Amino acid sequence: VCPFGHRALWIALEINAPFQVIEVSLSNQPASYGEKFNRYETVPFLLDNGFPVYESSIVAQYLDSKFNHGNLHQSSDPQAASVVQLATAKFEARPFYVYLQVGGARAEADVRDVLTELETIYSQHGKEGPYLLGGTLSSAEINLVPFFFRFNVLLKHYRKVDLFADYPRLKAALDAAVVRPAFQQTAREPQYYIDAYAGLVSRAATR
Repeated sequence: VCPFGHRALWIALEINAPFQVIEVSLSNQPASYGEKFNRYETVPFLLDNGFPVYESSIVAQYLDSKFNHGNLHQSSDPQAASVVQLATAKFEARPFYVYLQVGGARAEADVRDVLTELETIYSQHGKEGPYLLGGTLSSAEINLVPFFFRFNVLLKHYRKVDLFADYPRLKAALDAAVVRPAFQQTAREPQYYIDAYAGLVSRAATR
């Protein structure tokens, strides 16, 4: 369900990193998780031979650096690295959750502000698509697409809004990413997310 966890799982499959998944429920998290493993009580959390790595984007970068020479993060190209880091830095997840929960013109405008800035980065600083760096998948997509994929499904269903219709560069990146074998292996069918997030929407409706 979690797009943050999806970042780590997707990149691990993209780069063929060895890993073992232990699922932790966010709604019914065991006390031992925070006490013995991750004091932040967040997911994903990586434990590499006893070394802890926290936060989804850091976990993704760690795996890429260790098992893929940092290629998805463009570690050998400072200019390309600055562009993918810019896209990641300008993404904010919170407006999407707020819009899903409460709807309304103001919440939609906040989401569109985020998408407009990202569309500008893809158009002005990137290469000809489908991805930010042209035909090359980068950490920008690793960090963005798990959210784009979910909220494209969820906002169409719950808010009757097709946001990405107005952002062709972002839509092209989304469309190209979701058909990649590694992404498909780590994603579920749309109805799964619609059902999983139903409680979030209904709780907001009853407030």
